[in-house]
Amino acid sequence: GYFDSLKQNFADYPNPSFNQIELDLKRTFPNLKSHATPEREGEMRHVLYAYAKRNPTIGYCQGMNFIAAMLLQELEEEEAFWVLCQLIESLLPLDYYTIMTGIIIDQR
Repeated sequence: GYFDSLKQNFADYPNPSFNQIELDLKRTFPNLKSHATPEREGEMRHVLYAYAKRNPTIGYCQGMNFIAAMLLQELEEEEAFWVLCQLIESLLPLDYYTIMTGIIIDQR
């Protein structure tokens, strides 16, 4: 399906978001044993890389790793991907991640 096609060929699809994702994977709940496994790290990588490929305008922003990690506690990879898409693209304001207006407002 669509998610599987996005998971393919990450090496052939250079994206500046991928470097930040790799840095943040190790920082995501490092003290929780359920997250500090190669399997969970791989699932988060798949979800976050696929999202960055799906929506290059947003790509990846710090904090998405925590959302993906929480979703993966209850959902399979593909389900977590689609819920992440809905959260970012349907529930959050359009500029929440692009110009950070939403984050700035949330911090006040």
